[in-house]
Order: sequence, then C-alpha cells, then structure tokens
Amino acid sequence: MNLKQAILNKAVALFNERGISSTSPNQIADALNISVGNLTYHFKTKAVLVKEVYEKMHADSQDFIKPEGYLTLDDFRKIMSAFKDFMEAYSFFFQDLFFILHKYPEVHKLYESSNVMRLKQGRSLFEYYIETGRMVPEGGGINYDYLTHNVWMVAAFWNSQSKIYTSGSLFEKPMDLVDMTWYMILPYLTEQGKKEYEQINRFLKSQNKSHKV
Repeated sequence: MNLKQAILNKAVALFNERGISSTSPNQIADALNISVGNLTYHFKTKAVLVKEVYEKMHADSQDFIKPEGYLTLDDFRKIMSAFKDFMEAYSFFFQDLFFILHKYPEVHKLYESSNVMRLKQGRSLFEYYIETGRMVPEGGGINYDYLTHNVWMVAAFWNSQSKIYTSGSLFEKPMDLVDMTWYMILPYLTEQGKKEYEQINRFLKSQNKSHKV
C-alpha cells in the first residue's frame, strides 16, 4: 500500500471515530507517524483530502447493482445489505451529511451525481422485475419513481434517523435497514413475485436457525 492510500484509509478511520469536523490533517499525519508536509504533498488541503475520500467511497459503491444475468428478488435484498455495510464503513459521511455537503461544495456535486446514478439503477432494477413478472406494471396508483425515491431516502438517511429515534416498545425487535427496504417492495409484487419472496424468506429463516444451533 502506498502512502497516499494509507492517508486515505487513516482519514476514513479517524473521521468515523471522531467526526470529520473534529479531525485535522495534523491529527491524521500524527496517527501515521509522518510529517504534515508529507501529508500535504499528497493532499494540499483538507478539502482536497475529503474530495478524494468521497471519490474512494464512490468507487467502492459501483458494484452494488449488477445488471448482468438473471436477478432474483434476493438480489435486491443483497444490494441493500451491501449498502448497509458500506454505510458502516463510511459512517462519518452519513452522520455528518448536511455539514459535509455545505462545507465541501465539490463533494456536494459528486454526491448529487452519485445519487442520480443510484436512482437510475434502482429504477432499472424494478423495471427488470416488472419485465420478468415479479412486480406489477406501473399505473393505477403504482409509481416506481416514488418507490425508487422512497427506498433511496430510507437508505440514505438511515444512520441519521437511527441516532434520534428508537422504536421503544412499539416493535418486537429493532428496525433494520435491510428488513425495512425488503418489506417495502412487498406490496408491489405479483403472485409470482410473492411466491419467490416467501421462498427467500423461508430460506433466510432456516439459515438463521442453523446458525443459532
């Protein structure tokens, strides 16, 4: 691993631990036992560093939706599970989202571009499920732009809401991002889709039981 990559990795670790506003380039350099001059040789300013961290995030999120081959409904669940892991790996970004977008305009532009890409990918995935008979066609009150946007909103702001809201005694178990978004597609499924959905759920439950034994 070269020094530039090591700086990016350490920056992410410290941002996650302390928050982006409380982490300085000096602290990152100290944590790596390098001089500040060595760090600024690769990243002249903190803004440049944050922009490259986001570019690394963007690169790490490219493979969430793979359109090739036959996709089951479980692929949607796996996509959301991968996104959940992604948010944990870069928790600072989702916790400090509004601060980052206001403080770093270049990151804001990249974030908007990333969101457009993800919304298009999500919409394409639902269209694929419609074409293969698992989701009902659009019309008659069914709008997949709304569903795509709602899934995006739940995912993008999951970390933020989890910090300010607890389910208390309302639910039997804590709410989970994957369960939440997985359940969101249920009303849109055809009979074929519901059968596949139920088969996947039965398999997941059997897997959970076998892991507990």
